[in-house]
Amino acid sequence: MPAKFENLLSPGFMGTMKLRNRVVLPPMVRNYATIDGIITKRLVDHYAARAKGGAGLIIVESSLVHLSGKAWHQGIGIYDDRCIPGLADLAEAVKSWGCKISIQLTHSGRRNTLGILVAAPSAIPSRLTLNMPRELTIAEIAELVEAYAQAARRAKQAGFDAVEMHGAHGYLINQFLSPVANKRTDKYGGDINGRTTFVREIIKRTKELCGNSYPIMVRINGEDFAEGGNKIEDTVEIAKILEAAGVAALDIGAGMSEPRSDPGKTRPSTIISAYGPRGLFVPYAAQVKSAVKIPVIAVGGITPEAGEEILRQGKADFVAMGRSQLADPELVNKVARGELEDIRPCTRCVESCLGRVPLGIRCCVNAEVGFESETLKAALQRKKVLVVGGGAAGMEAARVAALRGHGVTLYEQSGKLGGHFVEATVPDFKSDLKHYYRWLVQQVKKTGVKVELGKVVTVKTVAAAKPDAVIVATGSVACRPEIPGIDKPSVASAIDIMLGKSSAGSVNLVAGGNAIGCETAVYLAQQGKKVVVIEMLADVAADLPATRSELINLMAANNVEIRTGLKVIAITDSGVTAVDSNGKQVELAGDKVVLALGLTAQAGLYDELRDKVR
Repeated sequence: MPAKFENLLSPGFMGTMKLRNRVVLPPMVRNYATIDGIITKRLVDHYAARAKGGAGLIIVESSLVHLSGKAWHQGIGIYDDRCIPGLADLAEAVKSWGCKISIQLTHSGRRNTLGILVAAPSAIPSRLTLNMPRELTIAEIAELVEAYAQAARRAKQAGFDAVEMHGAHGYLINQFLSPVANKRTDKYGGDINGRTTFVREIIKRTKELCGNSYPIMVRINGEDFAEGGNKIEDTVEIAKILEAAGVAALDIGAGMSEPRSDPGKTRPSTIISAYGPRGLFVPYAAQVKSAVKIPVIAVGGITPEAGEEILRQGKADFVAMGRSQLADPELVNKVARGELEDIRPCTRCVESCLGRVPLGIRCCVNAEVGFESETLKAALQRKKVLVVGGGAAGMEAARVAALRGHGVTLYEQSGKLGGHFVEATVPDFKSDLKHYYRWLVQQVKKTGVKVELGKVVTVKTVAAAKPDAVIVATGSVACRPEIPGIDKPSVASAIDIMLGKSSAGSVNLVAGGNAIGCETAVYLAQQGKKVVVIEMLADVAADLPATRSELINLMAANNVEIRTGLKVIAITDSGVTAVDSNGKQVELAGDKVVLALGLTAQAGLYDELRDKVR
C-alpha cells in the first residue's frame, strides 16, 4: 500500500459491512435499464468495470420503489419481485470482484419529471419541474413506507450488502424532511421530529423485514440550497435522529435542485461542475461527523489526494468519487499501484454525465462509458496511421489507434500539441480541463505515437507518407463575420485574448454569449476589467444545458453585465452598434470588442483527401 494513501486504501466498516477501502462509487442515474426498470447487460457490465477497478463500495443509482414515483424512462426498478433476477445478476457481478454493493431506494414525489401521478407531502409546486402535486393522504404515506421497505427486502434477497434511502436532492424523503416542501400539520410535518417521521417509519419497517443487522444508509442534504430550506444546523439534528433510528451510515450531499432567484448567491446544483470549487460539500460532512458516531461519506468532486486528506483530518469516514470513476474505472487500482499520472482526469464538465441522463449517460473523456462490453481490442493487422491535427480529437484518435497496435504518426502544424485546449485552459477556473489536457499529451507519448510538430500537411505530404489510413482532425477557427468595423485595432477574438496575443481594454464588450464568450467574460472580469456580454438570443450559455446556471452564477459573482436580444451590426470607435428584436438601434460603449461568435470547421484538407486515400 502506498504510504501516501494509507487512509484511503484502508478497510472500513458501515455497520456489519466491511469494505476493502474507503472509496465509494456514489449513486448517479445511468438510464441504462429497460423501460420497465429491469437490469440490462449494459448496466451489469458498467458497474462490474468499476468493481474490477477497485472501488470499496458501489451504491447503485436511484431505483424506483413505487410506480407513482418514476422519474426516468429507463431508470432502475425495484418496485416488484420481477425485478429481483436482474438485480441479482448485478449484485453477483459486482461482488465477484471483491466490492460491496448497495442500492439507492427512491421515490420522486413532486420531482416526478414524467408528470404523472404527482403527489408530495404538501400541495406545493416544485420550482424545478413546475409540477403541482396533490397532498399525500395518511393511507398513501403508509403504502409508500411499505414500498420502501419491500424494495429493501428485494435488494437483500437479490444479494445486495446494504440499501441507501435517498433523502436528498429534492426527492420524496427530502421533501418530507425540508420545510420548503412540507407544510403538513399532522405527525408527518411541523418541527424536525415530525418531518423525520416518514423516514423513521421506513427505517423501522425495513428492519422488521430485513433484520436489525442489515445496513441501512441514508443520503441527506448538508443544506437544501433553497429559500426556507434546511441549513446545516437542521441537518445535524436530522443526522442525530437517524443515528438513533439505527442507520448504519450517512451520505452527505447538498441541494434540492430548486432554482433560486438570486444567481451568484447560492449554488442551486446538487453536482459541482468545473465552475465551482472542489470539495464544496465536505464541510457539511465534517459537521455531521462531529455530531454522530456512525460513519459519514463525503462527496463533491473529491480527488484521491483530497480524499486522503479528508480522511486524515477526520472530516469523514469514506469519500465518494463518482464522475472520476466514470472517467477512469481503474482509478482505485491505479492509486494502489502508484500510477497517479495515468489516471484519466474527469473535467467536471457534467454535460455528458448529467446532461445526457435522459438518453443514457456518456462521458466526454471516456468513450467506453455505457459500452464497457465493447472493450478495446488489438488490431488484427498493424497499419500505418497518419493523424493530422494535434488537438483533443487528434490526440485521442492517435492514442486509441496506438493502443490497438497500429504505427501512428501525429502531425501538428503549430509548435505545440493541444489545439483549442491551449487557450481553453488559461482561466484558473478551467484547471480541471488543464489536467485532462496534460494527461492526453502524456498518454500520446506513452503509447508510442510519433509526434511531428510544426508540420503543415498537404495532399502531397500524405501521398509521400503512403499511410494505410488517415484521420483528419484539423479542428476549427474563430468565426469572423462581415461586420462593419471588424478590422479595427480595438477588435480581438476571444482566443487571442486568452493566448495573450491581444490585451484587454478597460471596458470590454464581448460579442457572443455562448460558452466561449461567457467564460472569456469571467476571465476578464477576474482581472478587474468591466465586461458586458452581448448576445442576440434570449439567453446566454445556451450551449451548456447542464451547467448553464452555474456559469451564469459565476458571471454574476464577478459582476459581468449581460445584454441579451441584441445583434451587433457595426463596430465603432467608441464601442458597438446593435439592434434589438424590434429593430431599434442600441449603442454600447467600450474600448475593446472581443469576438466570441463561434467556431467554424477547417475541413479543406479532408475534402481534398477523401477520394485520394483508403
